[in-house]
Amino acid sequence: MSKSCNGFTFVEAIVSLALLLFITTALLPLVTHIMVERQNAALKSQAQQLLNDEMSNNDRFIEKTVTIRGVVYTVSWTNEGNKIKKACVRWNDYVGRIVERCGYVKQ
Repeated sequence: MSKSCNGFTFVEAIVSLALLLFITTALLPLVTHIMVERQNAALKSQAQQLLNDEMSNNDRFIEKTVTIRGVVYTVSWTNEGNKIKKACVRWNDYVGRIVERCGYVKQ
């Protein structure tokens, strides 16, 4: 007496779910890292926009702190000589690193 079975057995279903769980747990840190780096790229873009605004407003070279969407950006100026000023924007990204973008302006 032989049975004809056309479906999955319970063991096959458990093995498939275990394989799916293993793949998911292996990819979850990678997906999380990609999402954090995407947010850091948005912070970098915001800082570049702030730097461009400060450099186009070159009539006043003042240091200031700006908070945009909960992130604190610090704008600082240094004199490089030969009528050249250096503007830098510093902020902490979502990983906790201190990041800086700089640009130069002729006076």
